[in-house]
Amino acid sequence: MSNFLVGGDLRAREHHRIEDAAREAGPLHAVTLPNGVRMQVLTVGLDLSRQFLADQRLSKDSARLQREIKRQLAELGRAQENLGGLLGPSMINSDNPQHARLRALAVKAFNGRAVQQLAPRIEEISAELVARLPEGVEVDLVRELAVPMTLHVIGEVLGLPVQDRARVRALIEAMMSMEPEVSQPASDELGGYFHALLTSGGLDPRSLFGALAAVDEADGLSRDELMAMAFLLVVAGHETSAGLIANVLHDALDNDLWAKAAEDPGLAPLLVEETLRHNSPVRSATYRITTEAVEIGGVTVPEDTLLLINLGAAGRCPQAHEKAGEYRLDRKTTGHATFGHGPHFCLGSALARLETETVLRQLTRRFPRAVYAGQEQPEVTHHDVMASLKSLPVVLGR
Repeated sequence: MSNFLVGGDLRAREHHRIEDAAREAGPLHAVTLPNGVRMQVLTVGLDLSRQFLADQRLSKDSARLQREIKRQLAELGRAQENLGGLLGPSMINSDNPQHARLRALAVKAFNGRAVQQLAPRIEEISAELVARLPEGVEVDLVRELAVPMTLHVIGEVLGLPVQDRARVRALIEAMMSMEPEVSQPASDELGGYFHALLTSGGLDPRSLFGALAAVDEADGLSRDELMAMAFLLVVAGHETSAGLIANVLHDALDNDLWAKAAEDPGLAPLLVEETLRHNSPVRSATYRITTEAVEIGGVTVPEDTLLLINLGAAGRCPQAHEKAGEYRLDRKTTGHATFGHGPHFCLGSALARLETETVLRQLTRRFPRAVYAGQEQPEVTHHDVMASLKSLPVVLGR
């Protein structure tokens, strides 16, 4: 079970069976990442997941996380990796009061008002991409729609130059590899790119990157924090939203809801929420580390234990939802932990929902018929945090 929890390719839905079995078997599952780092995966129901997501004994502090990972790598005799990319001192890798200070610098770009102001541009970007899709021949909706859609949207929010976005996407794909010899050079190159961009002095001050670059250390943002923020906003703001779009389109096909969504655009929010609950693109919350011994399900977890909290199994919790393993739009109860819970609740949740609903409405309206272009379910690549469809080959029709 451990190998499947941290990496490998499976057909869509197969990871549900594995994660649900892990939840029923017990709350903690020891895993080893491909680089040799050991951690525990907490796989419990929705209420307990929310409880531990907000538990201050499970720290997000970047320095503490990096110290434990480097200690383990040293024990294994492995070369010390540069952990300053996704494990740098960003708001997602910090505890309060540092977390609150860093989050305040970005929150205005992602609040409800800001997202609604983006809605017309999101409609335009989606419409342009949907209009390019061919009819009657195989097309990959991950590569041709989900990925460019979210890359262009987050690029406009941040002020990422259009001519650089393809390069940034390629580096993100390499960074998401479970093999350090692939991910590490990509992380280093992306870090160099962000440093050059953020210190160039040529950013639009109205963009989030432009605003962040203008905040100097005297005002409370160090260079390391600025770089970590760049990694977080680009990678998390793009990769997770692309995964959500792909999963929603897959689920609409897989549950015979594509034509219904075409007939009733009002179903889009329901489809998005049910996919977030049932088929989360975010497998686990990002790394945590215990600051003291913590009892979980009758097991004492020692101080300085690295933890992942599985979010997919929490959404399909039978105590929270009747027939939780089924994909249904008529649920009497709602709720999931895909966007987290507590202080680290996802800053970009409103943007991700709006992007996905927009794409679903426009695509099903233009192509009210669609079928898989293969005999088998598409493959899902499992990382320690993400569960990403490798592709979604379909044939679109009117």
